[in-house]
Amino acid sequence: MGTYETDLAAAKRSRTAWGCTCGADNPATYDACHDCDRPSWPCAPCGTVNTTGRSDCDECGTSMPAELLGDRSEGFEMTYEEWIATQVGPRVVGGRYRHSDAGGTYEVLAIERGPRPIDVWPVWDITVRFERDGRKNTHCTGWDARRDTVVAQPPADDKSTWRYTADVVAVDPDGRVLLIERRWEPFTGSWALPGGHLDEGEDSQDAAARELAEETGVLVPAADLTLIGTYDAPGRDPRGRYSTDAYLARVPAGTVAVADDDAASVRWVKLSTALDGALAFDHADILRAANRRLTGGEPSC
Repeated sequence: MGTYETDLAAAKRSRTAWGCTCGADNPATYDACHDCDRPSWPCAPCGTVNTTGRSDCDECGTSMPAELLGDRSEGFEMTYEEWIATQVGPRVVGGRYRHSDAGGTYEVLAIERGPRPIDVWPVWDITVRFERDGRKNTHCTGWDARRDTVVAQPPADDKSTWRYTADVVAVDPDGRVLLIERRWEPFTGSWALPGGHLDEGEDSQDAAARELAEETGVLVPAADLTLIGTYDAPGRDPRGRYSTDAYLARVPAGTVAVADDDAASVRWVKLSTALDGALAFDHADILRAANRRLTGGEPSC
C-alpha cells in the first residue's frame, strides 16, 4: 500500500480522485476523507466517489444509495441517524441561519428526519421561513459549512424561556369544529386546533388569523376573533414554557378547509365528538371553554 501522496497522485493521473467538502482531495480507494474523516459513497451507476456532504452524485445526479442510510451489513460506516446529522448540521428548530447561495437569513420551523421507505426521496425535510419576504419552503437542503453560517441559536434546553402562540376554535352553524392533524413534533399525527407561534412584532389576534389561514385556508379577519382565554399552565407543552391565547372564530356553513403548512390533514367534526377524543396539548380544555361560551355557560365579553 502506498502513502497518501502516492495514492493521490495515481488517482489524479487516472482521474478517479474525489474532492471532499472540506477542500481535500482523496484517492478513490479511500472511504473517508484524509483530512476531516468525512465518509464517502461510491455511485453505483457511474462509479464516481462522492462525499457524504452531498446527497446526489456530482457526476450523474443519482441519489445516494439506500445502503448508506443505515445498512451496516453492506459495510458502510454511517447509520441513518449519523448521515442525517451531517445533513442537518447545527440547525435546530427556532434557530436562524444564512445560506450564501440563497442570499438571505431564514428561521427553521421544523425538521422532519424520516426515515421514509427505501427508494422514496427525499428521505428527510427541513421547513424554513425566509426573513426577507416571509416565504416558507420545505426541502431536504443539507448543511454546507463552506457557505452556510449560524446567525442565532435558541437557548439550549432552556425550559424557562417563555414562548407565545395563538390557537383558534373555528366553529360553523352546524356545531362543527375544525381540527388539524399535526405534521410535526410534538404530538405528530394527533388532532389539534389550528395555531402556531407569534411572529416578531405580531400580536396574538393577528397570529391566530394568520395561522388559521396558513394551516387550513380558512380566512377570518383578525378583528372578528373573540378571545376565549390565555392558557399557560406548566407542562402544557413538552417543549417548555408556552403561553397561548385561544380565540373563537364563527365561520359560515359549508366553509371549505384545505390542509397546508404545518397541518398534515384537516377535518370538521361535531364539537361533542371532538371533546370525546384525545387532543394534543391542552386543546380539550380550550374546546370545553369554547363550548361553554357557545352554549351560554359564560359571558361572551
